[in-house]
Amino acid sequence: MQVAISVFKTQCTRLVREMSSTLEPIQITNHGKVMAILTPPPPAAKANPACGCLQGSVTYRPGWDEPLGADDWDACK
Repeated sequence: MQVAISVFKTQCTRLVREMSSTLEPIQITNHGKVMAILTPPPPAAKANPACGCLQGSVTYRPGWDEPLGADDWDACK
């Protein structure tokens, strides 16, 4: 769709909403010469189904973050 810059300035909101439903770029012209092209954003990438599938499944035992004692250091070697 081609639109004169004067028309675009007065009807910008309507034209952008129309573009978002038709996904057709808008060519903005000045005296018949294309000055700018307004394009809709690319489609959003679909979320990876594997990402987050283990969310909420990890549990921690009480005291997991307490400092190690002297006896525990030998066991960790």
